[in-house]
Amino acid sequence: MIQSLEEYIVDMENRSAIQNASSGSNVNDDLWTQLQQKENDLVLAAELGKALLDKNEELKKQQEILIEEYQKKLEVIIIDEVKYTQ
Repeated sequence: MIQSLEEYIVDMENRSAIQNASSGSNVNDDLWTQLQQKENDLVLAAELGKALLDKNEELKKQQEILIEEYQKKLEVIIIDEVKYTQ
């Protein structure tokens, strides 16, 4: 996911640089090309959004597992502490 995000950002930066370089020449501003590019951008944004949602879900599951593990460890510590104080 991280690499996809980095690739997306690099792609957008490169595209922006190319557009800025050619903004003086309206000959290259073909409406069909712009429409295709916008569609590609939309697909990339959707894929990035999906990847972020998937990663978020994965992180939530990992967090739940860690919470359970630490709760069990805390219970063991409390039980041991009670044993030693008696």
